[in-house]
Amino acid sequence: MIAHLPVPLEKKLTRAVSQCSIAWKLIEEGDRIMVGFSGGKDSLLLIHLLSAIQRIVPFSFKIGVFHLNQSAPEFPAKEVLERLRAEGYEVWSEDLNTEEILSQKVKPGESPCGLCSRLRRGILYTQATLHGYHKIALGHHRDDAIETLLMNMFFNGQLKSMPARLLADNGTNVVIRPMLYIPEALLIEATQYLDIPVTHQTFCTRGACGQRYEMKQLLSQIEKRNPNAKGSLLRALHHVVPSHLLDPTVGKVEG
Repeated sequence: MIAHLPVPLEKKLTRAVSQCSIAWKLIEEGDRIMVGFSGGKDSLLLIHLLSAIQRIVPFSFKIGVFHLNQSAPEFPAKEVLERLRAEGYEVWSEDLNTEEILSQKVKPGESPCGLCSRLRRGILYTQATLHGYHKIALGHHRDDAIETLLMNMFFNGQLKSMPARLLADNGTNVVIRPMLYIPEALLIEATQYLDIPVTHQTFCTRGACGQRYEMKQLLSQIEKRNPNAKGSLLRALHHVVPSHLLDPTVGKVEG
């Protein structure tokens, strides 16, 4: 699936996953981890990095791969899934006609992102439970978390992003994001060493999620003035000062 990455790049990526895992207890002994595989670079590299971690940690855990096909055109998932299965992973998939569902449920002018996300989550939770996996690993990276933070601030009026570890609403599944400390630029650099095609056009990148595209553009403009902006925003997610916000449920006014 992936030719040997240059040693410095491999170390950067695995170190970031290890640091995130240790900080948030993402990968533990006896875990059965189902990777939500979109077919894109991020989820494929997540599988590679989890396998790399699997080889170096002093305990065992299992990796399974579930693909939710959201009817993306020219999608090379079949070949990738066959390769993953040949490498020994438990692999299975399900089809979802996302566009048809959203066209029926979402009003003109509304963002489809919320409903689409709920649809995916429900299917991921169900499939993980059916196949005996209690953790679900998603391929979100640092830029995804930052863009989500800005989307929630600008469009939803919330200070909220993507947690590294989240107990699902069903109280059973745990969602983990092992690559949350990795800049997207490093993952893009790693894609040149893939020896199998991946899709560059998932459902979200086909124009359905205009808000995320707007945040990418905004961050690109900000980085021209401050190259460290994304790193600073990630650090901000680690250093919340509730007393200096306006939420009465978490802050306390003194005096």
